Amino acid sequence: MSGASAGHNIAHDLVRRADEDPGRTALWFEDGRSWTYAELRDAAARVAAGLQAAGIAPGRRLGIFLPNGPELVLALYGSWLAGVVPVAVSALYTPEELVGSVAKVDPDLVLVPGPGDAADALRADGRRLAALGGVAGSDSGSAPPGADVVRLDADPDGPTVPHAVTPDDEGAVLFTGGTTGTAKAVSLTHGGVRKSLSDLALAMKGGQPGPYPLVDATPNLLLLPLFHSGGQAAFLFAFHVGRSAVLVSRFRVETLVRLVGEHRIDNLFLLPTMVYDLAYAEGEIELSSVKSILVSGQALDPIVRRDFEQRFEVPILSNYGATELGHVAGWMGKDLREDRWKPGAAGRIYDTAEVEIRSEDGTVLGTGEVGEICVRTGITKGYVDQGGDGASMLVDEQGWVSSGDMGHVDEDGVLFLSGRKRDLIKTGGFQIWPAELETALREHAAVRDAAVVGAPDARLGEIPRAYVVLAEGVDQDGAADVLIAHVRDRLAHFKAVREVVFLDALPRTDAGKVDRGALMRQVGG
Repeated sequence: MSGASAGHNIAHDLVRRADEDPGRTALWFEDGRSWTYAELRDAAARVAAGLQAAGIAPGRRLGIFLPNGPELVLALYGSWLAGVVPVAVSALYTPEELVGSVAKVDPDLVLVPGPGDAADALRADGRRLAALGGVAGSDSGSAPPGADVVRLDADPDGPTVPHAVTPDDEGAVLFTGGTTGTAKAVSLTHGGVRKSLSDLALAMKGGQPGPYPLVDATPNLLLLPLFHSGGQAAFLFAFHVGRSAVLVSRFRVETLVRLVGEHRIDNLFLLPTMVYDLAYAEGEIELSSVKSILVSGQALDPIVRRDFEQRFEVPILSNYGATELGHVAGWMGKDLREDRWKPGAAGRIYDTAEVEIRSEDGTVLGTGEVGEICVRTGITKGYVDQGGDGASMLVDEQGWVSSGDMGHVDEDGVLFLSGRKRDLIKTGGFQIWPAELETALREHAAVRDAAVVGAPDARLGEIPRAYVVLAEGVDQDGAADVLIAHVRDRLAHFKAVREVVFLDALPRTDAGKVDRGALMRQVGG
């Protein structure tokens, strides 16, 4: 294979760390279990051996339907060691959603945690199943019954050197957190994933290039699921820059506080919803060891930012990117120290990123003009869909990828986001970005959370409809009129919210974003 190398493989950093310091702890789980770099590598090698024994050839896909935990870590690294392409599917999916997602990627084998409705649904769909068994450090359940099940404990030994791959070889498939429809499967390359890690490290380390040595520092706390692109990237980034990692099964404020205290965590990578939960959590929240917060996933409401920073006196940094794009822009500690931070901005475009703002007809726009953010990146091979167009996300043959986000770049190379292209509300010929109205609503003391969508209107085409979660103790009577007036006082008349619907909670995706499709289905809109 021309250009193939073990060093291009996504598993390279784990193997490198195991060679450098095999006895150093690499991974803790929230229940207290831990693995050294060597133990983690060797356990992953056993999974790789099981995949080889099951006949899964390099370059073929492995579906992984496992809860967030050490078993999922082993399945990912075992796949990469064997040159197999892992496809981690959300453990929160219903059997129907699982079957539909697996059908998109057509894996040779699907890992399941044990018997149950999910295994039954996959078997009924004709899928070959397997369960992790006999893997060191794994507490996985029993295998589902049936002759089509392949266990992965046939061989105690496996490859401890990653399978040689080229940078353009498919390295992983991840599902995006769809907010208006079904999630899309994104094919990522080995070289693209490793470059994305390098780009972020370069930005966070002030331009210091890698490879980076093991560091004497506290571990990184992994709060996102590993079937989410942000969670997978955060884990890989920890090993890439020479740190260890602490993994949780799911985000809970009390678990975060306990683990921050136990491990003296000095930084956190959070989604905006996590920042919100911490900012307004009741009782004493001890985060004194934390020196910085990196937020990604979507724009952080400025009021939530202000309240969080005032409560904890910890600066919030940001990173803008996506599964399809890699890392594009953000604010780092150096930007804050040198007073380059600008309110409302996603961040300064990284030196390694190529960004253009384009109009609807593809024209490249100038400084300050709002259009769709397009990024040239080698991280992706396109969307995966059996029978579909895998290259549909590519803007052109030069590798420019359409983000679906609208925004502009100022004269200092700072990126500002306006909202999602598909979320744009057009009312009476005017354009309205929901995020602007949502921010205005959250400024009101009666509002705990809010989302705005376009509702059909015979005269205007669409009108802004707000879905609001009221603060505890607030009465709904008269609240709608108060909130409509509140927004009208702060924004142009055409942007006024016309309808308000009160909900107990907003539906959200695995990534913590408001699930606008589920929201509309829930209310019948």
